[in-house]
Amino acid sequence: MRDKPVIMLVEDDEFAADLAQEALNGDYTVQHAASGEEALVALQSSTPHLVLLDVSMPGMSGYDVCREIRNNLQHSELPVIFLSGMVGADERLAGYEAGGDDYLLKPMVPGELRNKVARVLKIRDEQATLKTELSGAFATALTAMSSAAEVGAVLRFLRASFACTNYEAIAREVLRVTQGHGLDCSVQLRGEQGAVARNAEGPCSPLEESVLTNMANQGRTVDFGTRTSFSYPGATIIVRNMPKEDPDRYGRMKDNLALLAEGADERVTSLDGEYRLSQQQAALKRLIDGTRETLHEIDKQRHSQRQATSRIFSDFRITLERSMLSMGLKEIQERELAELAQHAVEQALSLYNADSTSDAHMAELLKQLNQA
Repeated sequence: MRDKPVIMLVEDDEFAADLAQEALNGDYTVQHAASGEEALVALQSSTPHLVLLDVSMPGMSGYDVCREIRNNLQHSELPVIFLSGMVGADERLAGYEAGGDDYLLKPMVPGELRNKVARVLKIRDEQATLKTELSGAFATALTAMSSAAEVGAVLRFLRASFACTNYEAIAREVLRVTQGHGLDCSVQLRGEQGAVARNAEGPCSPLEESVLTNMANQGRTVDFGTRTSFSYPGATIIVRNMPKEDPDRYGRMKDNLALLAEGADERVTSLDGEYRLSQQQAALKRLIDGTRETLHEIDKQRHSQRQATSRIFSDFRITLERSMLSMGLKEIQERELAELAQHAVEQALSLYNADSTSDAHMAELLKQLNQA
């Protein structure tokens, strides 16, 4: 059964107090205090839902009591309805300035009293509900802003990683993100160009590096003790102080750190691809340079051979002509022999002259190699 709301009635007039209690007892639990001082003492040990406060009392007035209530953090939002035989504009203004919620004219009419009490309590309930909803909305907004900031840090890492030209630079960017979240981390990056392991202080110790290497084969996300590891083929991040005391942030951190590790892994893969391409380009350049030098040498040798062959035939013709003078040959025989020798020389030289197409191809190939 739901407890009745508690009403504190502060009234020095016994008749008025009895009348109010009779009007309220069916729906409320009424606590009576005969003076303002007595009411303040009672409030030290109890918190009613509403205070009915007589304005004119010996000692502290109702206005003074209301001010004391408003100055007390525990009761600062406690609803107060003033009771007074005078409810003019001045009295209402004084009650408002003292912190009251409503005014009720004495002598009290039971029905009006019940209606005012019910209305003020309903308003305070609605205010409490709105306050709770506002607090929830504010907390949700803060969570959303925190989540956006955390995801934004990962996105900034991805942008920054495009400018990283080695594993060390990627590791520094990873640690920049984790330190921004207040996390104590180590990171290892592995690829075709070796491995790098770092923490916030610098290179990891051999033991720490061995743990990173071991966790690389244990799964994408692994909790062990107070630590959590996030691993991909080319990257492992170990966090030593995950915020497990805050389940919401812990969940967000796990998601974002997994994205961070995946992004680092992708950049390592990209760097390795760039490295392979540069190696292939270097090998191709060496091949082109070597081929160009070889073809230059072949071209020089062919020119030298052509010149040497031409000299040999020229010397042969001169030697043959001298020899024919001492051989006692008839003129017709000398002419026939000279023609045979000349024909053989021309045929041999024509082989070199017919090779002009090959020379053009060789020249074009050398031109292209020089441009490459």
